[in-house]
Amino acid sequence: MSRTTTVGVILAAAVGCYQVSTYANGGAAGASAPSSSSMSSAPRTPDELAREAYNSGIEHRDKGDKLEAKAATEKKDGDRIKDMAKAAYEYKKALKDFQKSAATLPTFAQAYNGMGYANRKTGDYTAALAMYDKALTLAPGFPDALEYRGVAYLKLNRLDDAKAAYLDLFARDRKQADAHMKEMDNWVKEHSSNPGTVDAATVTAFSSWLQERAKLASTTTAMSLVGRRSIWD
Repeated sequence: MSRTTTVGVILAAAVGCYQVSTYANGGAAGASAPSSSSMSSAPRTPDELAREAYNSGIEHRDKGDKLEAKAATEKKDGDRIKDMAKAAYEYKKALKDFQKSAATLPTFAQAYNGMGYANRKTGDYTAALAMYDKALTLAPGFPDALEYRGVAYLKLNRLDDAKAAYLDLFARDRKQADAHMKEMDNWVKEHSSNPGTVDAATVTAFSSWLQERAKLASTTTAMSLVGRRSIWD
């Protein structure tokens, strides 16, 4: 081996050793240290991935709700139709996110509840009920699922089931029970002016039941407040 070749080999080895030593100490010759983005990150857990998809679904669901509320205030039919179409698009995107969440973490009750909500908003009440039932199987007594399922029952004119949902909620969560009561009141108002396939006598009977339940709810609320005052007075 010639002297020139020998020197070249030694120089290359020296440079290599220097670079290895430099990187080992967190630096680089003539360059900055590797950025964190170039380093592989730890894989996320199924729980994290499911929640990420779920949160994305919630964002689309909320956008859909806002567009639906906006449509209710529109004076022109064309604007109202456009808003509802946009809302339906957001609900469909929400459904895909919730489906992804449930597929990633099959025990995530909130994801099935989200699917039920999105299905209900797009008019698939049968699928909505199936998803609410799944959510309640995973999380018995889940107030949101109970209330939303009650609304789906109303959409299908299943009044006895809607009543049962209210009674269950009344025993578990008064706030959700009150929300369901409003939905039932809206059903009565809608069908009083346009009964559709529902018998007028059925609408009247349901309205009477609601009035009785509203009085009872008011009475129990007053009794609860008196009880609280007696404790603190």
